[in-house]
Amino acid sequence: RSVRFAARLRFTMEESLKNAAMNERVRIALSQKVARERIGAEVDLMLRSQDPVGAIRLLINLNLAGTVFAIDGLQQQPSNTSSASDNDDFSNKVFQSGLNLLSTTHDHLVDCKVNTPIWCEKKRVTAAATNGVNEVVLMEDEECRRKLWYASFLKPLRDHFKVMRQEDKEKVGRRQGKKANRSMIMKVMVDELKRPVRDAEAVEAIMKGADDFTNLLNAGCDLSSIACLVAEIRIINSGFAGSKNSNDRPTCLMGKKNINCETEDDPVWCGAMEYRLLVSKVLTRLGPLWRAALVLSLSEQLALIEHEDFSYTIEGDVYEEAQEEKRIGLVQTYDAFAASLLQLGLVGIWSQEPLIDGKVMKSKDILPNIPKGPVFREIMDEQENWMNMHPGGSKEGLVKYLREVFHEYI
Repeated sequence: RSVRFAARLRFTMEESLKNAAMNERVRIALSQKVARERIGAEVDLMLRSQDPVGAIRLLINLNLAGTVFAIDGLQQQPSNTSSASDNDDFSNKVFQSGLNLLSTTHDHLVDCKVNTPIWCEKKRVTAAATNGVNEVVLMEDEECRRKLWYASFLKPLRDHFKVMRQEDKEKVGRRQGKKANRSMIMKVMVDELKRPVRDAEAVEAIMKGADDFTNLLNAGCDLSSIACLVAEIRIINSGFAGSKNSNDRPTCLMGKKNINCETEDDPVWCGAMEYRLLVSKVLTRLGPLWRAALVLSLSEQLALIEHEDFSYTIEGDVYEEAQEEKRIGLVQTYDAFAASLLQLGLVGIWSQEPLIDGKVMKSKDILPNIPKGPVFREIMDEQENWMNMHPGGSKEGLVKYLREVFHEYI
């Protein structure tokens, strides 16, 4: 609680209080006599404070992070020779990595407040621009930011266990019994901090989404996003769920040219729609958490630049200039990527309703002979893919496509 107040009110802790917090007997009493629910509630309030980075840094400096997050029993112990110092080294390394990522994430959001990128502007999240979804920018969404702080601090821990060898995972599993199959984030947030399962699931989704965004950009989607912006490809949602004109189709534009999404064969347009399909899969899984995941992905890359180790000697000023150029270029890449999501009408795509529901899909005019089993799910997924690649496409066009692809079920 003292750490929380210090972070919220920007107070400095007295030396006597710091010494007490660092006392081994106090840490043992804290772990054994204070309810985990109470500890978890205090951590939650720390991350809601004005200075979540300062709160976590103070916990680490006071050697309380291991007691609060209690990861000692979760780490791998490949041999019986593992000592308490080995466990401490592991915890310190993971906590320091988490603090660095949390600090980078927090600093970037502060920068966004000062120099707001296009995708963070409030005027860009109107109902028509987001498929009728009530979107809130990250700087004004306290709940989403809290989950982002959890995700930033705990991601190095999650990534460490993600790359563990199978034999080490089995050793950890034997020690933990029935809880062995729970993810590391579930174990820390739900089992140790007693946070709601929905919070842990959201934090995991942000982490997974960050990995997905990083993989997309590394696979060439950074160039695809720029191509969409340069070609001025836009999907304008004139109708959306809840609007008076909900039957209106989105307008597809490339420059000043209106596009018929069902017949257009321009390579630039087709490439943009393939890119739209790839990104839509990530956004559909993330929903409104996509902004937090994108910021976390960017922050991980920024953190790598900040801690980059050059193998050759370079003069200080030149080194700092090179680092700044890399940082600016990376931020611009992510801003262009996010701007393309808005321009392609992808924000809110997770609320998109299918043109053909399951019952109608089996009617005699579409695919009357669909067998029971996974085939039906495959057909519905194919419908979603077609809709994402043909925004504003007609039901008739979709039926024609499905009957061609799944002709054996006619």
